[in-house]
Amino acid sequence: MKKLLVLSVCMLLLACTSKERKEETKAQKVISRNIIKQTETQHAFSDPATKDTFIVTLEGDSVQTANVTFEIRSSKGELLYQEKFDAIDLINYDLPENASPAEWDSFILNRIDTFFDEKNFATPAIHSGMEFDPYYADKAAWDDIKSDSNSIGFYYLLGKEDGRWIAYSKALQKVVMYFNCC
Repeated sequence: MKKLLVLSVCMLLLACTSKERKEETKAQKVISRNIIKQTETQHAFSDPATKDTFIVTLEGDSVQTANVTFEIRSSKGELLYQEKFDAIDLINYDLPENASPAEWDSFILNRIDTFFDEKNFATPAIHSGMEFDPYYADKAAWDDIKSDSNSIGFYYLLGKEDGRWIAYSKALQKVVMYFNCC
């Protein structure tokens, strides 16, 4: 009986120690995030009466090899949109071909700084002069966004020719890419 009690206590201590190690590892992962740069802004988006939070984070060991996370959170803190891509995807035709590594870094950091410039937002998201093109847009998303004169669009460019327009679809209750083109 005594051996069984000792064995039970040892098993309990081992289980507790293992759980503590797992919790320490999780905490270390959160602490070890290497955020190089982060830009955050508040802007009306999913609801014109409130402001959502737009966040772009550059994370990694160096600017050019870092990962980027772009998120939009509702005014209530709910995740509305998230996209992850490589920092190198922020390079476009504006960077000279013979740019130095320092110029590459500076360019990427500047793109993080200016990601949410006001010129990247549009109300309505689809103005009257824009035409639907099935090659670049989804018809259901396009029609829903176009029918809402209060819709707010956000534009961002990945790479040299991957321009993306997104907006919040009230009908679909989510962020949709309503136009994607060069």
